[in-house]
Formats: sequence, C-alpha cells, structure tokens
Amino acid sequence: MKVSTPASGRIRKQMLAALAAGALMLILVVSGAIDDIDRQLRDLYVGFLAEPVTTNLVIVEIDSASIEAVGRWPWPRSLYSQAITRLESAGINSLMIDVDFSSHSSPQSDTALTRALASIAQQTQVYLPAFVQYRSATSKELMLRKPLPEFADSARLVSVNMHPERDGLVRALSVGFTWQNQTFPGAWNAMSSTEDRATWVDFSLLPESFDYISFNDLIEGRIDNSRLQGKDVFLGATAIELGDILAVPVHRSLPGVVIQALGTETQNRGGLYQLSSEIAAVFAAAFWLMMALVFPRLSWVQGLKWLSCIVVILPVVAILSYVHLNLILNAVTPLLTAAVVYMAINLARLDIVTLEHLWLQITLRDSEAVHNRILATANDSILCVDPAGQIIRANPAMQSLSRARGSSLVGAPVSRWLPDIEAQFITLSGKPFDTVLLDSCGQTIPVEATISTVDLSVEPVYTVVLRDLTERVARETELEYQATHDLLTGLLNRTALFSRIDRDLVVNSNGTVLSLNLDYFHEVNDTYGHDIGDFLLGVIAKRLVRVLEDKYPKGCVARVGGDGFALWLPGVSFVPEARIFCQPLLACVEEPVSMNTATEVDLQVFCTIGAAEVASETRATVDDPEFGAPTAEGLLRNAADALRLAKGNGIAVHLYSAADRQAAGQRLKLVPAIHALIEADGFNLLYQPKLDLKTGEAFGCEALLRWPQNHSTIVPVNVLIEVAENSRQIGPLTYWVVKAILRQEADWQARGLPRHIAINVSARLLHDSGFINSLNKLLQSSLGYFEFEFEITETALMDSRDRAIRLSAELLASGGTLAIDDFGTGYSSLAYLKDLNASVLKIDRSFVTDIEKNRDNQAIVRSTIKMAHELGMKVVAEGIETEQDEIYLKSLGCDVGQGYYYARPLSVADLEQWHHSYRKKLLNMSACVTEST
Repeated sequence: MKVSTPASGRIRKQMLAALAAGALMLILVVSGAIDDIDRQLRDLYVGFLAEPVTTNLVIVEIDSASIEAVGRWPWPRSLYSQAITRLESAGINSLMIDVDFSSHSSPQSDTALTRALASIAQQTQVYLPAFVQYRSATSKELMLRKPLPEFADSARLVSVNMHPERDGLVRALSVGFTWQNQTFPGAWNAMSSTEDRATWVDFSLLPESFDYISFNDLIEGRIDNSRLQGKDVFLGATAIELGDILAVPVHRSLPGVVIQALGTETQNRGGLYQLSSEIAAVFAAAFWLMMALVFPRLSWVQGLKWLSCIVVILPVVAILSYVHLNLILNAVTPLLTAAVVYMAINLARLDIVTLEHLWLQITLRDSEAVHNRILATANDSILCVDPAGQIIRANPAMQSLSRARGSSLVGAPVSRWLPDIEAQFITLSGKPFDTVLLDSCGQTIPVEATISTVDLSVEPVYTVVLRDLTERVARETELEYQATHDLLTGLLNRTALFSRIDRDLVVNSNGTVLSLNLDYFHEVNDTYGHDIGDFLLGVIAKRLVRVLEDKYPKGCVARVGGDGFALWLPGVSFVPEARIFCQPLLACVEEPVSMNTATEVDLQVFCTIGAAEVASETRATVDDPEFGAPTAEGLLRNAADALRLAKGNGIAVHLYSAADRQAAGQRLKLVPAIHALIEADGFNLLYQPKLDLKTGEAFGCEALLRWPQNHSTIVPVNVLIEVAENSRQIGPLTYWVVKAILRQEADWQARGLPRHIAINVSARLLHDSGFINSLNKLLQSSLGYFEFEFEITETALMDSRDRAIRLSAELLASGGTLAIDDFGTGYSSLAYLKDLNASVLKIDRSFVTDIEKNRDNQAIVRSTIKMAHELGMKVVAEGIETEQDEIYLKSLGCDVGQGYYYARPLSVADLEQWHHSYRKKLLNMSACVTEST
C-alpha cells in the first residue's frame, strides 16, 4: 500500500497550481489580450531602434504645394503624362504610380497618358494599382477597381490593398490577391522582386530615408536627372487633404505611398517575419513546462531572482532577433507565463494555518488604534470638546480646514473658531445645521455642523463634526448664475431679461426692447466652425454691453437665441432716443473682428434690429381690447416680429406697430381660408410657356398657383406660400396642384397643348417623409400624356446633402425629371447637382433680365451654361423680358427660355389661344425663311 507523504502532497499542489497558471495563460492567448500588450512592447522598442537608412527608392509626392500650384483637383491626366515623360528622360529603373485611372477623363488627356505610358514601358517596368473595395457605403458586395485597358496594356497591375489589425494600425502587407483567376501581387512585392511572400513592415526604417520630390517641381523641370537615374520611383498622394493617410505604429500615421515604399525597402532587406502559430505554441508550451519544473525547486527568493533575469533577458532576445534575424518574437507571452507560474506555485506553498495567521495579523488591531485611525483618515473635520467648551482633540482634516496647527486648536475655546455654536450645545438636537468657521486668518468658511455627546465614565465629551460647504455654496451660486445668465457670453438669459423688464415696468410707464439678430451667422459656423462662431458671439456681446453702458447704464443686454440678442432700455421711447441709439449699435456690430487665427482673416458681420416700445403697446391696447397690459414676453415677441419684418424687407431697423399686428392677424385668417379653398377646389392655376431657344417650339409650361380673384382680397403668392409653409398646409396645397393638373390631362391632350409641365416643390417638403410617397401614388393615376418636371430651389437642396440625394431619387422614381430652380443664389457645385440626377438648371431671373447690359451676369451665365452642358444638363433661363435678352442667351447656347417676352402666366383657355397663335406665327416665320433660301 502506498502512503501519501507531506512532500508528495506539496508537489501535487504545486503542479496543479502550475497547470492552473498554464490554463489561465491559454485563455489569455486565445482571447487575444496578450497580443495587444505584445504589439505595444514591440512598437516601443521598434521606435527606439528607428534610424535613417540608405535606399534606392524615390517618392514623387502629390503634396499640398503641388495641388496649390495646379489650382484644382482632380488633375487632368496631361499632368501625369508630363511627369512620366520627365521620369523617362531621367532614366529611372522602375515606376509605381499609385493613382486611380479606372475611369475616363477627357479624350485628349487619356490619349496623352496612354502615349506616355507606352513610351516609358519600352525601357522601364511600370506598375499601376488595382484594388478591391465595397460597391457602396451600405453594400457588402466587393468590386475590383483597375486602370482602363489602354493604360493597363503598358503596365503591370499590382495590389495596393492594406488591411489594418484589430487595433486599427497597418503593420503587415499581404502578398496580393486573386480576382476571377487573375493574380495581382502586392506593389511592395513587385517593386522588390519578391512576389511569393508577405511581410511585416519594418517601421525601424525612418520614412525620412526616402528622397522626396514634389510633383510640381518635377513637371516644372526643377529636379536634376541625377537624383532619379537608376532609381525605383513611387508616385502617389501625400497631401493630407486627399485622405490617403493610414494609421501605423511608431510614426502614428503615414500616406499610403510611403507605407508601400517602407514595405518595398523591408522586402529589399530580406523581409520581416514572425514564427508560425504552431511553432509559437510549441515554444510557449515548452517554456511553461520548464517554468513548472524549475520554480518548485527554488525558494521564493531564488525564484524571484530567476524571474527578474527572465524579465531582462526576454526583451533583449526579442530586440536582437528583430535587428539581426529579421524575426519578430512574442516576448510578452513567455514573460507573463513565468510570472503567473511563479505566483501560482508560491501561493500553493502556503498552508491553511499560515494563511489564517497572516489574515489575523492584517485584520486585528488595538481598539484605540482603530479609533485613532478613523479619526485621522476621516474626510470630515472633527473636534472633541469638553463640558467647559475647550477643544481637547482635532483631527488632521480640521487642522487643514482651519489652516491651524493642532497645538493652536487644542486648549482653545471652541467659540474662537465657531462663534455661533454656543447655543447649539444647549439644545443638542443632533440635527445638522449651517454655520461659519473662522480660520486662523479670520476668514469665514461656510460649514455644516453636527453635535453629539459621548458618555464616558468620568464626564461626557462632545464631538463636533464639520463638513466644508464651500464647494456647495459655490455650486449653488454657480447654478443661480447659470439659471439667469448665458454661459457662452455672460449676458442675461431670456428668463432673467423677462424678470428685469417686468420689474422695471412697475415703476416705468415706457421703455423699448430692441431685438438684434446677426445676418448670415450660420454661414460663419459652416465656414469657420462653431469655435469661431462662439468667439464671434462673445466679441459682439462685449461690444453691445460697452455701447449700452455708455449711453443707457440702467439698461441691460441678454442673449435670447443662437445669434439673437435683446436690449432693454427702461424709460426710453423709440422716437427719437432708441432710433438714434440703433446707429451705434449697428456700427459696433459691423466693426471687423480680428480672429487671431492661422487664416489671418478678419470677419465682418452685419445685423438687423426689431424694436417694440411700451408706449406703442399701450396704444395698440386701445385698438385691440383683447390685448392686455404690456409684458416682457409680449414686448420681446413683438420685437422679434419686427425683426422678421425688417429682414424680409431688407432694412436695418423696424419698429413694431399696430399695422404689423393687423398684418399678423390677416395671416392668421389666411390659415383656415387656405384649408377651405383646398377642400373647395377654389385655387386658380396659371401656366407660363417655356420655349426651346434652338427651334422656337413651345414645348412646355410652368404651373403657377394663384389666389382666386372672386375671394375677397387678392393674396400675393409669396404671402400665400409663407402662410401655407408655416401652417403645415404646403403639403396638401402641393398635392392639390398636382391633382388639379392631372384632372386636366385628358383635356390638354385633346387640345394638343404642351406635354411638359413643371411643378414647384417647397423646401419644407424636404422634411416630410410621407409627402413624396403620397405624391408618387397620385402620379400613378396619370394617363401618361404629361411629362412632369419637379423644380426645387438650390438653397433648399443645400440644407442637407444626403436628404437631397434621397429626395431626388424618390422623385425620379415617379418617372419625372428634376430641375434646380433659382440656380446661382446658393453655393452648390454642378458636380453635386449631377449626383442628384438633376437634368435641368433654371438660372435665376436676377442673372437674366437685362443680361446684355451686365458683364458680371454675362460671365456667370456663360460659365454656368458651359459646365452644365458638359455634365449633360439642360439650362432654362427665366426672366427673359426683351428680344436682346433672347438673342444674347441664344448666342450662349441656352436651351430653354421663359419670361414675359413670350407670355405672362395664362389660364388654360388663354394658353390654348396663345399656343395656337404662336404656332401659326412660327409656321409663317419658317415659310419666310424657306422662301428666302
């Protein structure tokens, strides 16, 4: 029978501990947690080893200076052909062009590039990029992008795809990829003639090792051929604005072409490799087994020495293998294995009695020591006071709070430090109360105090626990400030302004509120960023305060919106005082603001002011008994309405009046009237012809909505649309327009009227997701005679690019076309409008009317027509009023004309008569031309 000895039991426990340590390490390795630590360690020593090297690689970089010199992007391919010709004449060894040539440019540029590639390929190996990418941002389908066949015939296609690791950094380069039985080796492999192996990138090679040549310097002939002769050249983008920047270790981020060059140089130096997972696993298992056999034979001190040696040796071995063997070793896994095995084995050596003894040594303390410890480490300030009111003990927190040493506190009367506390010793309620503490300098500190009694065998002791309220009081003060002030500018907020005005109205029977709003402030945020916008608001706020304090120190300024301010002038009438005061207000706002930024640009903004005065409020009350006594909210609301009217009329200052209130009332009455007219089919539709300027044919009309003439006062179209938009009736109104046009479709077909119908779509409908669906369903009822065109203003499209693209797709799904109305009043590019699948541009009438007299408008219209035609879009000029306008637009190649020169908006009956007479006129003109020829 075998007998288990203590020694064998200890060995078994230690081996089980080693096995547990090995299992833990296996879990860490499989989870990938160790890989992150190993990568960080490797990046650390690789960064330490980084140094410049001698290389045969040259990078011709498309840098920011070259982009600025050329003056546009993307570049014409003729520039690339010039660069290739320069490189050919220099006698380079090989050329890798990391530029996407997968789509056509102009025929001349493509031909020039084809010839340049064919010429240099006769004596130099040329490589062009091929890469795999997702078909769209939401699609998971892959697609291959490669150069056009005429370019690829003169070059070898190589892969430029790079794949970051789990931490988002590019560390390794693949051997390439295969797509539909066609193999594309990595650019780094092809340039180094090692196409059969992938590699890790050796980031100890400094990117500064390469010779960098600016693209613009190359094509301008400022580079000596000796710098390029016999070199392997990479041509690619390094400018940050082009976006080809990847995150890498050691150097943080590098352009893709530089990473390709680093990969090539790594391959030229033999590559950089890592042990296979199988070999690494065998090595890790053998190391664990060695540690499991060694540590049980050593004391914990000897084992710690061994562990210290391992901690030093393993990183050194990893660094030496990296430098001399081009081999990456994982030093973290064996190091952690040794540490975990060491700890597990030494913990297993402790028996239960030893552990219990250790626990008792840690937890048992003398009662008095525990109390002292609690008193010394308490965050609250604690005083022990005897019945005579003398302090007998003060903890460190109390000494810190009172800024006094313990010797100064002990023995002193408690009333010296807490002058208001004596009464509390009589009541001893035990509840906390607020009082003040006098520190050693005599300064008051707000505190919360709690007094309790400790009954001892001799005499009681009072404990006073103090909690510092400085932060709470400061926080309450700050909250009170935040509740009444704007945090960005430090001005009063809307609530505080209302309180101030209402308080002043009790003692003042008059006063004026000025509502001031910055013009085009959103453009400042969009162009320069919100930080600049916030800085600008702060500057304007200080200027307003300064001007107000100089003239009306009893007044106040508040920020009442994003870019809106309000000024309250108590006891001041608008005429003449406040009106005169508006002039320095406008001047102080419009004074240029120095931004102190790298752009070195001074901003100048303008503003509009709306005013409302208490006196006018009172007079309006007489005329309108429903309007009560003037209030702060009413004054600011009226000032805001006056501001809106001033902006609409293009004036700087406007005073709210009874007439304004009456107009607002009329707009309110329009809301139910619009609804009733929609239900009653009461609106009128007029049609303005559109003519083909090349053939003279009247091929279409624009549908225009009009208020019915038999319905009380005529309402202008702009007022009608404004009220409909603000009352959420623009959708039903537009729906009615389309429905009314469809009801006339059969009649139009019978009369032979133009088929092309243009319909205006309000910008507000861009936010109505259900309207387009309803409109598409309605258009399905069309007989197919009408050809619909939906006109959307350019400024509406600029509100949201993604929404505009989505909207255009939904509109085009109905079978109609998309036209951009009022083009030239916004800031969109023609390329963006082409992405919307827009087929028509309508040049705003402000650029067309009297165009033969305005050279600036001529230049704008000429360039717009040319670029629109290059994008396959037609151009409509609206606002043609004279024969000279028509002749000039024809000379520019404009496609369609519209305006009073041809016809005003007409009813269906008048349109039929006009169309008949116009066709007759057109036939007569054609006959005259035929006879003359």
